[in-house]
Amino acid sequence: MVHNSVSNYFSQQNLKLVGLTMIWLGYFLPWVPHHAAALSMGAYDLAAWVMLLPQVQDGSIAISRLHFLALISLAIVLTFEVSLQGGVWRWLLLVVGLGIIMMIPSYPDILYFRTDLMVQSQIALVGATLLITVALWYWRNRRWMKIAQGIVAALVGYGALRALLLIRPAVGILYGTIPEIGLGWYITLLGCLLVFVSIISDNRVRKSA
Repeated sequence: MVHNSVSNYFSQQNLKLVGLTMIWLGYFLPWVPHHAAALSMGAYDLAAWVMLLPQVQDGSIAISRLHFLALISLAIVLTFEVSLQGGVWRWLLLVVGLGIIMMIPSYPDILYFRTDLMVQSQIALVGATLLITVALWYWRNRRWMKIAQGIVAALVGYGALRALLLIRPAVGILYGTIPEIGLGWYITLLGCLLVFVSIISDNRVRKSA
């Protein structure tokens, strides 16, 4: 019984690692494909570009770049958790650092941090990400932390994936036709599902053990 629980635990950890890898991969693969490479956009590109849409600026489409940046925030936190295993996994801290740098508002936007609400919100997301990683350092083995990870993974994944569906008609106006949903969107969706399932299953295994 205990042996099966231990085996299930490690299988859930592997499932979570696969899901996390898919989130990172899907984030940078095209979400909005186009035959012209310059017009193909992944989630990171959309985070910067979405605020240029008139429908987003006037509030008719209620999304912002935070919908896409929250996804990389989730990936950073989960990657940090993996790095806590020590050994070769500590090299993932480089990925964590690069991810945080990517979340910081770019120049010249950051110069308007005193007056621009979106820049302030982006900086707040960076701060929240760092705060959560510290909390994870102390309470990573707590069951409530695992449950919170599963809930956040579901909500963040849903928010980012839904955001693309909302802006597709607006992108279609600019492109002349509504673009297909790119491979990156599907890979990210599957990655979020795997992370969610692994976390929920992990909690069940720990409880039964």
